[in-house]
Amino acid sequence: MEKKLFLFFTLLSFGINAQESIKPVFCGNEIFSKILHEKYPALNDAFTATFEEARKTNRHLGNEPLEVNIVVHVVWNGIGENLDDSIINNQILILNNDYNRLNADTANLRSIFHDEAGNANIHFNLASVVRVQTNQLFSVDLFGTNLLAEAKHDVDGGSDAWNPDEYLNIWVCKIQPITLFGITIGQILGFAFPPNNLQNWPADSGAPTPGEDGVVIDYRVFGSNNPNIIDNPDGSGAIIVKGRTPVHEVGHYFGLRHIWGDGGLLGPNACDQSDGVDDTPYANAQSAFDCDTTKNTCTQIETFYNKDVPDLIENYMDYASESCMNMFTHGQVELMRNTLQGPRSGLLMPISGTSDLAIAPSLKLSPNPAHGQVTLEFDLNESKEISIRVLNLNGQLMLNKKVEKYSVGYHQISINSEKLNSGIYVVVLRTNRGVQTQKLVIGE
Repeated sequence: MEKKLFLFFTLLSFGINAQESIKPVFCGNEIFSKILHEKYPALNDAFTATFEEARKTNRHLGNEPLEVNIVVHVVWNGIGENLDDSIINNQILILNNDYNRLNADTANLRSIFHDEAGNANIHFNLASVVRVQTNQLFSVDLFGTNLLAEAKHDVDGGSDAWNPDEYLNIWVCKIQPITLFGITIGQILGFAFPPNNLQNWPADSGAPTPGEDGVVIDYRVFGSNNPNIIDNPDGSGAIIVKGRTPVHEVGHYFGLRHIWGDGGLLGPNACDQSDGVDDTPYANAQSAFDCDTTKNTCTQIETFYNKDVPDLIENYMDYASESCMNMFTHGQVELMRNTLQGPRSGLLMPISGTSDLAIAPSLKLSPNPAHGQVTLEFDLNESKEISIRVLNLNGQLMLNKKVEKYSVGYHQISINSEKLNSGIYVVVLRTNRGVQTQKLVIGE
């Protein structure tokens, strides 16, 4: 039986013709939407119905913190693809900042949208980093049903998912350029599957198999301190990378659509296409990886704010430059939290005692903010050697505590932060089974 498939992905693309060799970048989700409509019309209709249900259903009471455990699979071929721990920790910090409205660039949001910015109160714990060296090259088959499946299976040169009902699996690898007749036509930066087996969806309509559910990211756009560059195909230089591609793709994983309503190859982008969220203004097309604050593609439409407003280029679900993105809306927050407490509620379950994690439930820091002695608290479910490092936001090592072996049970360890300048740091507690990270704020 043919598996049904739905996903979102980011695609940088350029075309070649007799007049010009390079066209501007655009989002490849339009290409896949055309395939979806043509090959899987029933699935597309089911997705629309399910999205509407998630949008309207208020599953959460209050705004309690929701915690999600992440496993990062680094599947590498070339040496530069084997990303350093500091890059992975930096990306986890970015996810935590952006999903909790703690990102420093919130001040860049235009005043007209201040009241619409929401705090998802979703927190991400790095459960483990799995590293797999491979000889496999990971290519996307846009005309079939295989989208980097090899990266997700040990037997194919990738890394098996941890239980996708309990963990958000993120695979980081080199995604090969898309070619047609030997000509490079685009570059996918990442993609994500929506929840599988949502109510009103056909069975197995998310990931082709449960073990393929999650997010895939090209290694060059993971972390803001990533030394690997990726060029904009229009020849304008390197793409600005701020760690927002994973933020965007995790948004899809939690059920969000692009704010312009995913128009494109099925017909012209139009102002009557919506993402289904009430407080994102209409746009007739995605941004072109720029920061055009004058962009207002749907004039005279006053549905959302009782006034004609510009396109919301600051939203994580657009395709503006990553340096411009800085917010989710309240409506997007509600939809993500509904999804996380509904079809993805398994992610919120405590980690069982049989887990491969040596640290449970999580690392705690006190005081935080701090200046001077900081106490780290954690539990071990088996005797392990522990290393502790403190990194700045550029991934530089600031403090390093000697590796020591600790017994099963509850532990407190103190570190001295007096020599650290005021700012934000990442505390990394590592065993050979896993990693826990927490943000540490050093005050004046």
